[in-house]
Amino acid sequence: MSAAALAVVAIGVGIGVHLEHAAETARRLPPASASSEQVLRVYLRAAEAHDCAVTEALTAAHAPSSPDQAWCGQRQPSSWFDEHPDLLAHRNVGAVERIPADERSGVAEECIPVDVTETNTSGADPGTLEGWQFCFRHTEDGWRLYDEGYG
Repeated sequence: MSAAALAVVAIGVGIGVHLEHAAETARRLPPASASSEQVLRVYLRAAEAHDCAVTEALTAAHAPSSPDQAWCGQRQPSSWFDEHPDLLAHRNVGAVERIPADERSGVAEECIPVDVTETNTSGADPGTLEGWQFCFRHTEDGWRLYDEGYG
């Protein structure tokens, strides 16, 4: 087999593996009809399991909490300024607070407070953050994490 043919086969195998991984990740995501609370619970379980593919897929692409900031804990920092929060545990999932579009730059959000035990979160000492809010916006794929924090 020529080097060019071998390269084509290798690329094809790589694409096949990537597509298989993407399909497996998609199977672990909640349906687009899931509530923001259901999406949050899938997100939290994935974060605790260090399932970066799921936490990244459930984070809105153009959000302050962009996919590269999704809770994962398994990424290797590329600089001293990298933030790779690690969710160790969660409890006390609170009630959904619906925030109207006129209070959030024209897009409605749903925020849910959760007590999280974390490490590697920028600006926070390792430990429990009580009432940490996960805020979601509805997209064509369903609810996606848009922002998080206090307030």
